[in-house]
Amino acid sequence: MDVYVESMPRLEIERVAYQEFLTLWERGTFENQRLGQAFYNHFRLHRLSDQTRLFGLYETDGDKAITAISRLFQIR
Repeated sequence: MDVYVESMPRLEIERVAYQEFLTLWERGTFENQRLGQAFYNHFRLHRLSDQTRLFGLYETDGDKAITAISRLFQIR
């Protein structure tokens, strides 16, 4: 993650929505998708005009995806 992305304010996602996503992930709802890809698609992040900070999230999986999500998003 570069300094530019880390210096930007994090986007916010409601805790309930994030927990629902994780529950769906654990149930196998996003079969054949990486965790970062499923997160990106589930929250329709393609709709955001600034994709710079999301670069790479789509390709991540597992712990790397969780780390990227926590750096990019504040779960409230």
